[in-house]
Amino acid sequence: MNETLTCALVEERALVERYVADTLTDAHGRADFEAHVIACPRCQDEIRLAMTVRAELAPLVAGARSARRVWPLGLGIAVAAGVAAIILSRASGTATRWQDLGAVPVAPIYLGVEVRGTPVRGDSLFALAMKAYDDRRYDAASAGLTAALAAGTDSAPAEFFLGAALLMRDRPAEATAAFARVIALGDTPYLGEARLYRAKALLREGGGAAALSELHAITPNSNAVGAWARALADSVESRMQR
Repeated sequence: MNETLTCALVEERALVERYVADTLTDAHGRADFEAHVIACPRCQDEIRLAMTVRAELAPLVAGARSARRVWPLGLGIAVAAGVAAIILSRASGTATRWQDLGAVPVAPIYLGVEVRGTPVRGDSLFALAMKAYDDRRYDAASAGLTAALAAGTDSAPAEFFLGAALLMRDRPAEATAAFARVIALGDTPYLGEARLYRAKALLREGGGAAALSELHAITPNSNAVGAWARALADSVESRMQR
């Protein structure tokens, strides 16, 4: 593929959906797409959310004989995100009023970060911590990310994935604080997701109103984070009215 990929071309060719479904081949530009994603926070965001939705729906779909085919992500990530939130809103009747809505069955996906000009020691610690994160060793990831932050790594991704690791360890109060630090950094590529997962952590703590406030703070747009936030907010509001 000779032309330079743009987000518009990625959307037009459904490259995110094809990549997540593992149908984007080398002959059709897989390498070019991966090179684009490394430097594109927007497409990283779309892939993370698509993979999370796909993983959350897989056990539900697998239970039905007619659902052995791949989940049709071509219908749109936003639609899938809405379905996932609706399904989660009907989960476990033994959970507290909010905790089931705060469930995070699959950790946010790490797709790599753009390498800065002059790496610091914290960057190597971050890379090691994220290897543990990818291996689902969230205790080691939390410790490594804390060390990386102290050593001067880029705080936005490190704080975000620290919050994610803490959430996967069922430590929602600490996760809430980590995501709040990401939000305090302002307009970073992690802002929308930090608000979304902070809302999840707040729900795990039983804070429906606080979670709803966080979801409403996400800038309305057409991407997957915005769609998932709207769907989750609808579920929270519906439960408030019961």
